[in-house]
Amino acid sequence: MHSQSKAFRNDVLLAEKMVSGIDPNALMLKLANPARDQSAEWPQATAENFALVMSKMAEVARPRDRVLLLISTHANPGLLNITVGGKNQPPITPRMLSDALAPLNKVPTLVVLSACYSGAFVEPLKAPNRVVLTATDARLTTFRCQYEGNHTPFAEALFGQPGAASLTVNDWMGEAKKSIAAQEKRRKVPASKPQAFIGDEAKGWAGQPMKDWLQAP
Repeated sequence: MHSQSKAFRNDVLLAEKMVSGIDPNALMLKLANPARDQSAEWPQATAENFALVMSKMAEVARPRDRVLLLISTHANPGLLNITVGGKNQPPITPRMLSDALAPLNKVPTLVVLSACYSGAFVEPLKAPNRVVLTATDARLTTFRCQYEGNHTPFAEALFGQPGAASLTVNDWMGEAKKSIAAQEKRRKVPASKPQAFIGDEAKGWAGQPMKDWLQAP
């Protein structure tokens, strides 16, 4: 959602690659604000377009379906920032995201937030049939908010993880945490403390291999 770094749009492509490898027929709805020299073929990731996409998702999703939502961007405490062409746009707040997800409460939903301070969204997004994974707790940045590589470290640790399709959501996140901790130690940056919430109704599918639960019956 932020045009400052190429990593954010690349994260979406990385997630798409993992999901399509599990289910080639999965419906993908993508928004992005590309950095310089990146393709602008997708609709812009504005708060308005995000609301439209989530509304459409709520219309077509059935209880037997599976939803994976990835948001990768810069952030401030309690805000997921949006810039288009370097210009600031209205951000996404925890209330906005919670309201957008509410119509999907009966649909198994995995939310991944790769952003600084993203742990602030965990409590507002809690729901029985939902898993929320965040790059940090509510007070911390991730890698000092500097993304000089092709991806944000958290998204890459998840969606670029070898063998992810055969892992449960719990193990997937566990391996990502290990990778993040090792990178933080190597690069001598403060710990980001990634967070995970698993709702009571989600515990069953979160304990299944990703390749099983991501494919709707």
